[in-house]
This record gives sequence, structure tokens and C-alpha cells, in this order.
Amino acid sequence: TQHPTEMQTLLAEVLGWDASQINVSCRRMGGGFGGKESQSAQWACLAGLLAVHTGRPVKLRLDRDDDMMLTGKRHPFRIRWEAGFDDDGLLLGVKYELASDCGFSADLSGPVNDRAICHVDNAYYLDAVSILSLRCKTHTVSHTAFRGFGGPQGMMAIESVLDDIARELGQDPLAVRCRNFYDTTPGGPRSLTHYQMPVSDNILPQLVAQLAADSRYHA
Repeated sequence: TQHPTEMQTLLAEVLGWDASQINVSCRRMGGGFGGKESQSAQWACLAGLLAVHTGRPVKLRLDRDDDMMLTGKRHPFRIRWEAGFDDDGLLLGVKYELASDCGFSADLSGPVNDRAICHVDNAYYLDAVSILSLRCKTHTVSHTAFRGFGGPQGMMAIESVLDDIARELGQDPLAVRCRNFYDTTPGGPRSLTHYQMPVSDNILPQLVAQLAADSRYHA
């Protein structure tokens, strides 16, 4: 587990005990990237129930195949979008539908999907944006926290939009991206996110220009 205290709390709830009656020791911690934040609780609670009902020590350890099947992963997303843009590839407006496969229970789907909403801009100014976030209950394993916690799914959306705009216009995708970066001037007209956060210390245009030169991108 990445969260021994949560295991202690949930075991106490399942057994009807006080948390102070339960000791949780963790063999090792790390490498779960969120995936073992809450998903270990079902196995801890099953082992605890068995131990209490049998009066004997219980060890419950999944092999890797079972672990991969029975504990949740990153939320799969199906993303639909419409975008308006000018002849230079400058985004004028974008409409998203983010449909997330949450699995059979909520787990951490709420905050994962909230973060996806806040990452659909990635590094780009969205002048007009509409987002419909669908959190779909399905018959699959309950999906959970994973490294990036919804952020990568949101960023994939805008990067796909910009790639398709570049194809439609027959322009270089890097040039289209650079035109849509947030302003470097604090308080400028294109330096506010769609969730009203000012973007400051924006060095990305300078950094990308340097990377393009150092990598001889245009050559």
C-alpha cells in the first residue's frame, strides 16, 4: 500500500473496531504511482475479516496476474471534440466531451476526472471552451488513481486537437503549437486559464525555441 493510515481506517470501519486497535505494517512502499493508494483496502479488509472470524492469522497475497486483473488502473477516456480556428491555426474555441470509464465503483474517479478538466489546456490558451465530463459506471474493474491522476488524459485531448488543426491547414504542428502558447506577459489577455488561474513565469515559448534550434528540428 501507499497509504497505511487509510488501510487502518477502513479496517476499523469493516470490523467495527477503533483505529487504535489495529496496527498496519507495510513490507515496502513505492512504485505504485497512485494505483496502491486505495485499491489495497479490499485485500486488507478481506484478510482482516477472515482473521477475526477464524481466530487465526491470515495471509492474503495476490500473484501478479490476479493483481493486474482485480485492482484498478488508469481511467480510460473516450474524447470527442470540436474546434474553431483561423487560417494561422490559432484556436478560437473548443468543445470537449470527456467520457471516462470509471469501472464498477467510484473509488477516486471524482478527483481524477476533475483534474482532466483542468488539464485540457496543457500549455495553450483557450479563448472559449465548453467541457462535458462524463463519469461512466461500467462492468469493469474499478479504475483508480494513477500517475498524473487524470492530467495526461486531459493533455492528450488538446494535443490531438492541435495535431489535427495542423493537418487540416497543411502547417507544421510545432508552429501551430507555438501560436497557441499562453502569453509570457503576466496579466496579458492570453495568460488566464479556463479555470481562472493566472499563468506566470511562463518560459515555454523561449524553451521550445531553444529546443527546436538545438535539435535542428526544421532541418
